[in-house]
Amino acid sequence: MIELLFFSGKTCGVCQVLKPKLLPAVQEEFPEVNVRVIDVEEEAELAGQSMVFTLPVVIIKFDGQEMHRFARSFSVYEVLNYLDRLVKMTQ
Repeated sequence: MIELLFFSGKTCGVCQVLKPKLLPAVQEEFPEVNVRVIDVEEEAELAGQSMVFTLPVVIIKFDGQEMHRFARSFSVYEVLNYLDRLVKMTQ
């Protein structure tokens, strides 16, 4: 199972711009990917356990294991491209 964790915060301007672009694109192109949005203010313990110290962060996991991490400066295209390669590898 492929999982995408999107770590964001209410005061993160980049997160607020990226989220409405990234999440629908992932859900449209990869409906089999489980997407979870994590507000670091509400789930500080999970953010700490995941070693998230900056925002935004996207972690892609396969069968519970972290495969890739995007942090601070990345594009929607980079995430979609990585997911495409991962989905093709796991088929």
